[in-house]
Amino acid sequence: YERFSHVAMILGKMVLSLAKPKDQSARLLKHVVRCYLRLSDNPRAREALRQCLPDQLKDQTFATVLKDDTSTKRWLQQLMKNLQDTPTSMMVGMGSDGPPRLTM
Repeated sequence: YERFSHVAMILGKMVLSLAKPKDQSARLLKHVVRCYLRLSDNPRAREALRQCLPDQLKDQTFATVLKDDTSTKRWLQQLMKNLQDTPTSMMVGMGSDGPPRLTM
């Protein structure tokens, strides 16, 4: 977890730096997004990323930079999808008797 925290902190600082109009680099952003996407493949990292992913990747901060970069846009969309999805084995359903229960 300590390694993940350090990587996430550095990636977050890079995103904040890239959000400044004079520092926007499509190439560096592509690598940062790809790193986040690979991290999201791990269930524990995915859970942590739900809490610490920079808002600049969730809003339209990089829309101008990404307008002609279809692969990075696709990776960013996949990252958002990965962070929204919950494994079906962990989904909580509502039973007919009322209280939530774990569905397998």
